[in-house]
This record gives sequence, structure tokens and C-alpha cells, in this order.
Amino acid sequence: MPSLKRLFYAVLTLVAAIASGWVLSATGLPLGWLIGAMLLVLTASLFQLPVVQPKLLMPYVKAAVGTMLGAAIPPDIAELAVAWWPSLSVMFGLLIVVGAINYNLLQYLFGFPKIDALLCSMPGGISEMILIGEHAGADQRRVAIVHSLRIALSILLIPLLAGLAFGVTVESTANAASYHMTIPDWGWFLACVVVGVAADRWLRIPAALILVPMVASAALHLTQISAFHVPSEVSIAIQVTVGINVGARFLGVSLSMLAGFAMSALAVIAIQISTAIFAAIVMAKQGGWDGLALTLAFAPGGLAEMSLIAVTMGREVALVACHHILRVLFALFTAPALVSLLSKRSQ
Repeated sequence: MPSLKRLFYAVLTLVAAIASGWVLSATGLPLGWLIGAMLLVLTASLFQLPVVQPKLLMPYVKAAVGTMLGAAIPPDIAELAVAWWPSLSVMFGLLIVVGAINYNLLQYLFGFPKIDALLCSMPGGISEMILIGEHAGADQRRVAIVHSLRIALSILLIPLLAGLAFGVTVESTANAASYHMTIPDWGWFLACVVVGVAADRWLRIPAALILVPMVASAALHLTQISAFHVPSEVSIAIQVTVGINVGARFLGVSLSMLAGFAMSALAVIAIQISTAIFAAIVMAKQGGWDGLALTLAFAPGGLAEMSLIAVTMGREVALVACHHILRVLFALFTAPALVSLLSKRSQ
């Protein structure tokens, strides 16, 4: 696509996404800006309309999410992390058990090849699973569609189902507290974002775009060098961009192709989400746990997306971020080893 034409479609995509997000947000729907932008761009992508995915912006947006997470980390984070061992144990147990169930479900009920079934049942980073599948000879389009649906449906369903399960009324972003940032605050905020993007490019650290700016931002706040909190307008801009990015993952996917993978993807996602909510309910009933925060921590959504939802919903951000970072690391380290094992067995 010529550069000027692409720029025009990018601006058109942004304007339409903002309008759709504003409409849903005005209804009082939680995460209305994110969900509105995602649904509009997703629909446009499936109908082959010329939308543009914000690939160049996403590293900075994800780094901004990490910076927001760091600003929300409490001073007693070390003590809290030690106290989280029960929920972390449950999360790793869910990853293994649910992963095994979905692997066998996809292989024996839906006829997936072994490597495709493994990568589609692994709730890890979508880009990483596609890349591993490319090297292993998996159907990249199938892996991409299943994981794209996983993230999109998690964004749509988790806040709603968790709110119903725990009787929590979640405020929309329009009602969220607004903060004022000084020029030095903006400088520290942008510095954290730049550090995150640089680390992702130059250092081989898993989830660097989220992890590095989160640590930098947390260090600034815990040492009281800065106490910035991003204004609601910045949060809205991040929500819209993330929504566009998730929706645009369906570019090039026809309705017939989506329908062909829909049942298998829905079966995988239904098991992942239902077990996450069930585990959160059980732990919440034991006392001392925020069921909604646990649901977000156990949810099969993306690291950036679930962390952003935790920030927007005002839940225990550090708990959610810690669980998702470890979930992604678990997937990144185990998926290549399991793919190699399956490949050797096949040979």
C-alpha cells in the first residue's frame, strides 16, 4: 500500500476506533474505549475493509502499560510476592492441567496435528507461539486465529463474567480519577517508555517491553524520585490503540476461515476461562483474596491486555502483572522444549 494511502487509512482507522470507543464508553460499559475500538476494527478486518494495524506504535504502547503497572506497585511488594505462593501454585497447576486437556481435545476431537494442538493450547505470547510454529512447520494461520480469539474473547468476557461471579460493579474509564502530571513527571514517564523499547530491541529479556519499564517505574515511585500517575486521557489513548491492535490481528482472515476454526478455538477458550473463574471463586471463598483480581491473574488473555484491564479496573495490579509475567515466561520456556520433543517422537 502506498505510504500516503496507508497514512489515510491509518487515520481513518483511528478516528473510527475512537468514535466506537466513545459510544461504548458513554453507555457506562467498563473498558468501553478498548472494547469499542476492538470490535469495530475486528469487524472491519473480517469484512476486508482497509484498516491499519499500529505495529510501529505498539512497542511504545506496551512499554507505557508497563510504566503504568510500575506506578501502581505498592511499597510492600516483597512481602506480598511471598504471600502469593498459593495463587501462583494454582496458576501453574491450571497451565499444566488445562493445557493437557486442550491439547488432547484439539488433537482427538478436532483433528489438529500434534504441534498445532500444542501451540494452540499454550496460553503464551501470540507472536512467540506463531514464531515457534513457523520453525516447527505448524499451520501459522491456525495458531494465529486461535490465539487472536483467545485474547479478544478474554477482553470481552473476563470483566463481565468476573463482575457477575463476584458481584462487583466495575466503573467505566469515564468515571476514573484523573491525575495531573508536571513536566518532570512527563520526562520520567517517557524515559521509562524509551528504556523499555530499547531493552526489547537490544536485550534478550522475555517480556522486556512490559517488565523493564515496570521495574524502572516502580523504582522511581518506591524511592520517591517521582510519584506520577498517568491522566485518564493517556489511559484512554492506550486502550484505543490496544483495541485497534487486537482487532487488526484478524486482517486477512476471511469469515469462512474464521468459521472453520471457530468451534475448536471456542472450546479451548471456554475451558481456559471457566477454569480461571472457578479457581478464583474457590480461592476467594478461602478468605483474604480478591476474586476479581485473581480472575484477571488466571485469565488466558495477553500480558499487556490483562494488565491494562487490571489498571483500569483498579484491582491489585502487582498481583495480576506478576502472574501474567510468570505465565508468559512459563510458555516461552516450555513450548520450544515440548515442540522439540514432539518432533523427535514423530520422526
